[in-house]
Amino acid sequence: MNGRKFRIVWVVACLALVQALAVARPSPQTAANPQKIRPIGVVTAVQTGQLTLHTDSGPSLTVSLPDDVSVLKVPPGAKSLKEATKVAVGDIQVGDRVLIIGAVSEDQKSVSAKSVVVMSKAALETAHQAERLQWEKNGIAGVVKAVDQTTREITLAVPNTPPKPGDLTHPMTLTLASNAALLRYAPDSIKFSDAKPAPFDQIRVGDQMRALGTRSPDGTHFIAQKLVSGTFRNIGATVISVDAPKGTITVKDLATGSPLLVRTNAESKLHQLTPEVANTIAEFNNAGSSEKGAAEQQAPNQGGERPRSANYQGNGQAGGPRGRSGMPAGRGGNFEQMLQQMPPLSLSDLKAGEPLVVVSTEGAQPDQVTAIAVLGGVEPILRARPKGSKEVVLGPWNMSVGGGEESGGGGDQGGGGAGGP
Repeated sequence: MNGRKFRIVWVVACLALVQALAVARPSPQTAANPQKIRPIGVVTAVQTGQLTLHTDSGPSLTVSLPDDVSVLKVPPGAKSLKEATKVAVGDIQVGDRVLIIGAVSEDQKSVSAKSVVVMSKAALETAHQAERLQWEKNGIAGVVKAVDQTTREITLAVPNTPPKPGDLTHPMTLTLASNAALLRYAPDSIKFSDAKPAPFDQIRVGDQMRALGTRSPDGTHFIAQKLVSGTFRNIGATVISVDAPKGTITVKDLATGSPLLVRTNAESKLHQLTPEVANTIAEFNNAGSSEKGAAEQQAPNQGGERPRSANYQGNGQAGGPRGRSGMPAGRGGNFEQMLQQMPPLSLSDLKAGEPLVVVSTEGAQPDQVTAIAVLGGVEPILRARPKGSKEVVLGPWNMSVGGGEESGGGGDQGGGGAGGP
């Protein structure tokens, strides 16, 4: 195999992995260690002789397409060129995922393509939908209650379907298939597409987990072919300062008393809770102070037109000295869907001292997080925390499932905690 063909085979495998198992988000660029842009991403514009590529790193590239450029289309999941077909440049469409083989210019703004590897938008959407259905049919979601490092067994608290008063969850013993894939959400991300392989010993009590595999007929055991886990935080805070143009908020973390930099991006959900919703969540928070309330936090959200405390039975679990919590999970009518009905929150309107709740994963740096959500109007929620507790309990939160970035239900009707691929 010549060198050029070998390179193409290698990048096809990388492109497939981006869709199937995902790669971690690129680390921020610094002046001392600038990051070279990889010419892989999504086509945002197509013109005669060129296209615009929005790279996974963030910046866009102008890609020149000379007359002799080779364009190969591969299906999602392809690991070699055996399944590739040669297509015309005109077959490249906006929304397709492509990898360009060619040297990126010194200013990191353009590239002249020698070869283009394409996965069509339509094929990816079809593959993602099939994966989502697979996770819904053959997946489970729950909170990690115990981890046995010796036997590599995990005990999950899995929501009952439907929930029964006083019996909202049941234990399930999870074992790993011999070829099981173990993934973990990347710091500062809730996307499955950012999850990356992680060893078994990173799984912790209190983590939220979703697994794909086969359950026993009696529903007490589960053999996992693939699983993803993660630790999520609900942070009670007050505003210190705001830099709206940069999308950042410096807050005082009420759990530690220390400053915390909260970064927002286009995917962060910024909302002002209405008094009715804030008081509803506060009631749920109060319920969580009792043993019964803690058990109820494992139950799935049952939806409804108007939120009631019973509808916000999430699965927050104490996760350590920093007030970590297992990431909430839910299904229809969950907390994330409720947020979509709340008024937007503008960073420029925030005032010093204003209370907030920030939902995030654990950040790569302890004094910085990237917000999944920033919530205002949370005074009742913060007041309702159990005496002496710094933990904030919110309702169910769906993570991405099924190959794309959409949220969805899944498995055991327990809802979208950690998402599918």
